[in-house]
Amino acid sequence: KHLSAATKTDMIFGLYLPSNHGTSKEPTPCLFWLSGLTCDDTNFANKAGSRAFDQAEKEGIALVMPDTSPRGEAVPNVDSYDLGIGAGFYVNATQEPYKENYQMYTYVTEELPALLEKEFKIGMFGLRSISGHSMGG
Repeated sequence: KHLSAATKTDMIFGLYLPSNHGTSKEPTPCLFWLSGLTCDDTNFANKAGSRAFDQAEKEGIALVMPDTSPRGEAVPNVDSYDLGIGAGFYVNATQEPYKENYQMYTYVTEELPALLEKEFKIGMFGLRSISGHSMGG
């Protein structure tokens, strides 16, 4: 959990680090998994289960699972599954009241990778890939 400059909210992401991370001179590559509508940072781990983490361990790849949108009482929301909290669509909103917090493109493509490089030394030198499902795929 960290305070995001892009979304102006606390953001949560899941992170799996393989056991070889930090033990060699080789940088640890990472895979960003973007989940779909109504999901959060736990979706991939819950649905993929241990198989995904076993394979990441075997390949020496870190897994990054960000939340799908900003969250919190001050974040604009509507009573709809396809707009608002849980449905950030990984884009930067341009209209009120959403543009203050819904800056998910900037968060996922700039802020989070920079944070992961600095704090965890993963995804450096462009060793990043991205995948997802539904809204994130």
